[in-house]
Amino acid sequence: MPDADADQRTRPVWIRPVLVIVVVAVCGWLASTFLGAIDWASVGKALSRLTAWQMLVLVAVLLVRQTLNALPLALFIEGLGAARALLNDLVASLMAVVAPPPGDIVVRVAMFRTWGIDASRGLAGATMNMVAFYVNRFAAPVVGLVVLAALGSGTQRVAAAIASGVVALVMAVVISLMVRRERFAARLARASGNVARRVRSSVDPEAWVGAATGFQEHVSAGYRRAFPRSLLALTAMVLSDACILLLALRFVGVSAPQVPAYEVVGIFFLAYPLTLPPMMGLGIYDVVLLGAFMELGGAALEPELVAAITVWRAVTLLGPVLIGGIVTLVWRSRPRGSPGAVS
Repeated sequence: MPDADADQRTRPVWIRPVLVIVVVAVCGWLASTFLGAIDWASVGKALSRLTAWQMLVLVAVLLVRQTLNALPLALFIEGLGAARALLNDLVASLMAVVAPPPGDIVVRVAMFRTWGIDASRGLAGATMNMVAFYVNRFAAPVVGLVVLAALGSGTQRVAAAIASGVVALVMAVVISLMVRRERFAARLARASGNVARRVRSSVDPEAWVGAATGFQEHVSAGYRRAFPRSLLALTAMVLSDACILLLALRFVGVSAPQVPAYEVVGIFFLAYPLTLPPMMGLGIYDVVLLGAFMELGGAALEPELVAAITVWRAVTLLGPVLIGGIVTLVWRSRPRGSPGAVS
């Protein structure tokens, strides 16, 4: 809502980078404390095994990942298309890193307008894209549980996976009711607004009701087709993300007998809710993956595992930002008023 956006704009720009550095430092300390001191010389040796063609393969899979990540935008916004959705998502990824909130939303809306897409319709689609991502994030452990139970060594985290799946189910049911039933959307928005007004007196619950019903009007038409397809696309996106990590493991010298592919995929999905913190759980998720893989392959593999996770993070975090930067430069170099130019 607008009040939340105003709050975010008043926060200093430096808070997020500092928070990320603190989180990474704490997780690094935890890793060195509980997993042992890391042999960085051996990590560097493992990284030196990467070749140019292997990096190109990783970038190619990254492009597949980013296309799948942006696909829900195309599904929820009629007339956008997969190519424009990818461009919009890449530029928004860059803005989310270099500009304070809501810089990514502003650039999304600017791009939508140049394509003749109404701002409110574009925002509704972007909101559904975010909702689908969160539902998929909490549903992912169920996929991991099935993979590990069917192909892997099993898992002791059954309760956590099921609980996460329940959260995803509740979110999906609530958003479905909001989209399909205008009265439910209005009641939920009014109740949320009343709760928010207790914390911030300037909140207008009726404005929240208007925003919720407007959102419902924009996404209700194609929801039954778009929502399940978006979840399928995002599940494939997580799988492609896991494949980048799997390829990185193989490229630095971790063999299939040491850490099997199905274990990598299963563990990746099982722990995926840990990507909720900033920068996709940078530090936290990494430590959990490292610990799980060391249980499988042994402590002797630690340098190669650290190297592979480092490569995966570099590709999946820096890759979209760099590509988004290139797209932004090309975009802004186009004459104003030409098709696709951002104003």
